Amino acid sequence: MGTFELFPTKEEHAIQIQSGQERLGSAVLLHNALWFTQVRWIVVIAFVLLGFIGLFLRDMFVRNGIVPPLIWPWILAGILILANVPLSIFSRRMGEGSSHRSVGLNLWIQIVVDLLVVSVLVYKVGSTSTFISFTYLFHIALACIFFQRRFSLLVTLLAIGFYLTAVALELTGVLRASGILISDQIINGKNPSMSLIFAGSAVFVWLVVWYFVSTLSEAVRKRDGQLRTANERLMKADEEKTQQMLVTTHELKAPFTGIETNIQLLKIQYWDEITKPVRELIDRIDARAQTLRERIGQILILGDLKLKQTAVEQPEAVNVQKIMDMVIDDLTEKAEDRHIILDISTLPVMVQGTQQGLGILISNLVSNSISYSHEHGTVVVTTKRAGDKIVLAVTDHGIGIREDAIPHIFDEYYRTKEASKFNKSSTGLGLSMVKEIARHLELVIRVQSEQGKGTTFEVIMNETINR
Repeated sequence: MGTFELFPTKEEHAIQIQSGQERLGSAVLLHNALWFTQVRWIVVIAFVLLGFIGLFLRDMFVRNGIVPPLIWPWILAGILILANVPLSIFSRRMGEGSSHRSVGLNLWIQIVVDLLVVSVLVYKVGSTSTFISFTYLFHIALACIFFQRRFSLLVTLLAIGFYLTAVALELTGVLRASGILISDQIINGKNPSMSLIFAGSAVFVWLVVWYFVSTLSEAVRKRDGQLRTANERLMKADEEKTQQMLVTTHELKAPFTGIETNIQLLKIQYWDEITKPVRELIDRIDARAQTLRERIGQILILGDLKLKQTAVEQPEAVNVQKIMDMVIDDLTEKAEDRHIILDISTLPVMVQGTQQGLGILISNLVSNSISYSHEHGTVVVTTKRAGDKIVLAVTDHGIGIREDAIPHIFDEYYRTKEASKFNKSSTGLGLSMVKEIARHLELVIRVQSEQGKGTTFEVIMNETINR
């Protein structure tokens, strides 16, 4: 059995282009700002644990020639807590519509706070006697990803400034030499040239890392910007094609209306005078015209949906059972023609949607189940609650869908070989309309099918009124 879920998609531009520069959009920056605040709590926990370890394992640290971390981890944890609480509140109050400037300022404040804390950490662990100074690389790399190149360079220079300031204060005696190695407390300051070499090599590595990471990030952002522009052009071209298709299709309605009118005129006024072979020919023309009329109708609906003209009204509370009653009234004749039993068991629930959009969606699903059921079969339609969701299920015991074909059934004009043989009048547009409506109304569609045994479509909707 194959299963597939169709989720609503929202068009989000992660890259914004202004004045020829690529940068992350406000929504992405806000996500990064929130992520920063979450990571900072992990760092707070790490400092607290380090403080406990230094307190309870003090003798073990000393035996191994390491200065036990006693007070400073607690101080750094306290500083981060005091900074992160307002930053977290500020970040969470900002919405996706917040300006790029305000979100960027939030990130900058977080970066400066972090760099100050890292500088204290580096000083306490050993700025020139350990590799702790490479902790700065974390923010340098992230700045290359989050910001344009000149701003990431600014973060890098800020980190270098903080670090070299700490080193200079140690070497000049303004700050007492510090480090986690007990031997450093004795020899530190006696060989300042080695300290300068160590600090200089660290800064050199930072600049090299900044250059490569920022170059790659800039290239990726530029490429993403080009792809977004190309995608916008394709979408615009597709919209123009859809508009042209709608114009052409509308123009086809008049000739087919004329054909059908003349056929009905022949059947009403001249049917008795027409020979049997001609009657059969007219019946075939009538059947073909009816099929084409249905296809024209589907093309127009799909075109309207793609251009956001049909389902753009604001979702409201609609009654699923009333929509189901209208759908069944429209499809009863079709079901009777194929001797299909419609087993309907729906709840009078209110869901978020639109009358027209849900009507088209449910109608297409039930119509498909009737079309692809074997004669004298049964189509079951049910609704049930699942938490705050309403699940509408349409089940048939017809020809089913191949597992490899299920992910493609919502594509325009897609039909499996089995479906084409079983229902030659299918247009391949019904489920495309279902997809567009689900996207507009933010619904989830779940498909379960087994070839030769049947298919179940589930529509997951938000209930608007509690029991």
